[in-house]
Amino acid sequence: MPGVKNPSPPPTVAQVCLGLSDPTRLRLLARIGREEVCVCDLQAEVGRDQPTVSRHLAMLRKYGLVTCRKEGRWCHYRRAPLPPTLARIVDLAASPKARPKNSCC
Repeated sequence: MPGVKNPSPPPTVAQVCLGLSDPTRLRLLARIGREEVCVCDLQAEVGRDQPTVSRHLAMLRKYGLVTCRKEGRWCHYRRAPLPPTLARIVDLAASPKARPKNSCC
């Protein structure tokens, strides 16, 4: 059917492990939690420059751990829906944090 994308298959355990294997990516996942988060909040959380954060987020998207929604020039990230067992692994590795009150958007 034209214009309809097939949903991506859920990530494998190996892909989840690759996504969780870096401390910065773990901090990003912890910050994202289960809410949608603006990329500027993520950059402030990990104390890294924008290109570094973008590379880590691209890897998390590649491994199926986050989704991205663009709104104008802002990108908003959310943890991807995962099979229950993989979701539990991610939850254990990166426990969610509260969103700061001084969020930019």
